[in-house]
Amino acid sequence: MFAHPLVNLWFFLGFSFSLLTSFTYGEWGIHLFIIISIAWINKAHIHRVGIRLKPFLFYFPVMILLYVLFSLLLTDNSLSIILMEAIIGFLKLTMMAGAMTFFLESTPSQNIVTFFRSIWLKWNTSWRGVEDFFLFLSMTLRFYPTFQSNWQSLRNSRRALGLESGFTRWKQVQIAAKEMPGLLVHQLRRADDVAMAMKLRGYGEQFPRGVTFPIPFEGNHLFQMVIISIFYWGIHSIATV
Repeated sequence: MFAHPLVNLWFFLGFSFSLLTSFTYGEWGIHLFIIISIAWINKAHIHRVGIRLKPFLFYFPVMILLYVLFSLLLTDNSLSIILMEAIIGFLKLTMMAGAMTFFLESTPSQNIVTFFRSIWLKWNTSWRGVEDFFLFLSMTLRFYPTFQSNWQSLRNSRRALGLESGFTRWKQVQIAAKEMPGLLVHQLRRADDVAMAMKLRGYGEQFPRGVTFPIPFEGNHLFQMVIISIFYWGIHSIATV
C-alpha cells in the first residue's frame, strides 16, 4: 500500500481500529470495500494470506459455538440476536486478521526494526539496553522463519514417507514434542555462532550502532499519516449521517 513501513503500519492499524469501532451497515460496507481493494492491490500475496488465515478460519467457528452456548446460558437474549452478534464479530475479526496479514506479507518485519533503529540513531543516545532489544528483535525475525521452514520440511518429509498416516491429533502433538527441541537447539547454536561473530566484529564497543540502510521519516510521511487518520474519521462521520 505505502512504501514507508510506518505509514503502512499506521494505515493497517487504523483500518483495524476503525473496523472495530464500526456499528452500522454503512460503515461495515465501506470497510468491506477497503479490504477488497487491499486484496486487489496485494493480489500477489493472496495465496500466502490464505494459508496464514486457514488455521484462524478453522478454529474460530468453534469459538463462535462456545460463545452462542454461553450466551444462551448467561444472558436473556434471543437465539437470533446471539447468532447475529456472533456472525458480525466473526466477520469483523476475519477482516482485521486478513488486513494485518496483508501488512505482514507486504512489509518485511525487518523494515520496521530498521526504521525504529534509524530514529534511535538520530537521538544519539548510548543506551545499551535499547540496542540489545533491537538486536533481539532482529535475531528473532531472522531465525524464526528458518525454524518454521525447517519444521514444515520435516513434516512434509514424514508425510511423503507415510510415517504420519492415520495418526491422531494427540499422536501428532507427541511427535512435535519430540522433534521440536532438536530444531530449537539447532537454531540456538546458529544464533550463538552469529553472536560470537558480532562480538569479534566489535559489537558492544560503540553505542548507538550505525544503520547500513537507514529509513528516514520526513514531513511527507507525517502528512500521509494525517490524511489516513482523516480518512478513517471521515468514514464514521459520513456513514452516521
